[in-house]
Amino acid sequence: MKIKKGVSQTLKFFIKVFVLFLIINITATALTYTVKPGDSLVKIANRYGVSVKEIVRANNLKKPYIIYPGQKLKIPVKKNTKAKKNIKIIIHRVKSGESLIKIAKKYNVSTKDIIRLNNLKKPYRLYVGQKLKIPVKAKPKKVSSKKIRKYQTYCKVKHKVKRGESLSLIASRYGLSLKSLKLMNNLKSNRIYPGQILCVRKGVKSSSNNIATSVKKSPSGSKDIYIKKERVVRKKIVIHRVKRGENLAKIAKKYGTTVSKIAKLNRLKKPYIIHPGQKLKIEKTEVSYIEKVVKKGGTPFKFIHPVKGEIINKFANTPYKRHLGLDYATDCGTPVKASESGKVIYAGTSIKPYGNLVIIRHGGKFNTVYGHLGKITVKEGQIVKKGEIIGYTGEMENINGCGLYFEIRKNAIPVDPLAFLNKSQR
Repeated sequence: MKIKKGVSQTLKFFIKVFVLFLIINITATALTYTVKPGDSLVKIANRYGVSVKEIVRANNLKKPYIIYPGQKLKIPVKKNTKAKKNIKIIIHRVKSGESLIKIAKKYNVSTKDIIRLNNLKKPYRLYVGQKLKIPVKAKPKKVSSKKIRKYQTYCKVKHKVKRGESLSLIASRYGLSLKSLKLMNNLKSNRIYPGQILCVRKGVKSSSNNIATSVKKSPSGSKDIYIKKERVVRKKIVIHRVKRGENLAKIAKKYGTTVSKIAKLNRLKKPYIIHPGQKLKIEKTEVSYIEKVVKKGGTPFKFIHPVKGEIINKFANTPYKRHLGLDYATDCGTPVKASESGKVIYAGTSIKPYGNLVIIRHGGKFNTVYGHLGKITVKEGQIVKKGEIIGYTGEMENINGCGLYFEIRKNAIPVDPLAFLNKSQR
């Protein structure tokens, strides 16, 4: 009996030593994560490729496993030698207004990695022009040559994701397949977030800096429209707060202006002494581009006005005004008709700025958009004919009454509907 007891005690001792070894091994390879608002154990586990049980065990959490913002959790990340090989070091030059958090968010890395790689010390102050090493993931394997040829261009039309929008909804709105939209934006999943910028149309770069044109062909092969890209230069006054170590020459170079212009604008006298915290007026030049779709020849069909009413707000797409369709003022409950025959690719209310919305796809890569409907009478996937009722007008906030918001898009680019609507109809 004594021998058996001695053996069992020895086994218990070795088991304890083995468990302690496992715990030490886990904590030695664990990362520390600070819980953010909206985090859950499931989200954190998915982010680091571990299970919820492993996080619970590493942090001795008890049911119901409640976590709170600011709480620090140990993440038992397994050692992965392959992952280290996929890390690429790039150099980032600090710009005005940037912080460690902003830079880390931009490259999807942690602030700790940047601090460790650059040997930064508290309080982690950065200065404009400072060079930082950033440990980013290496680019994935190249896609096939066909896909490269198809999307080896610059982004011509961008879309800012709004709350409630999904990737499939945005794809259908711009007449794209979900696969094409993901490929254009190098997305691996369907997850998107409000404020994210997505590319919804690619274009070919032009050698001209001032005006770029591209010709789009109709299904019959005739050139029906062309898109003219114009360069718009605008000057505006901004306020610059002088930082320590700055002088007028540095500030002038930053904003692309001259010392004499800054001195004149701020009524400075020689020797132009400035001090930290001083506010200076700077004339800043802003360059933007606007796209104009110019009709050339006839379209494969003629659109009709979707509703009988007065047009109170016309199409505008400039740096100063952006209204990408027409606003019709009507009586409430006025029938809204399909402007041309086609297929309903969206009918719903999830795109809040448009209210009750219907989008119809037509031939020649045209889409028509009908917003702020009081009632929708068609369904997604339904084929409608020109003049068929698709809904009824509802209330619009910007006209204090009932009406309709109407767009025509060619290759996902908003065009002036009045250039394509049948003039003899009205």
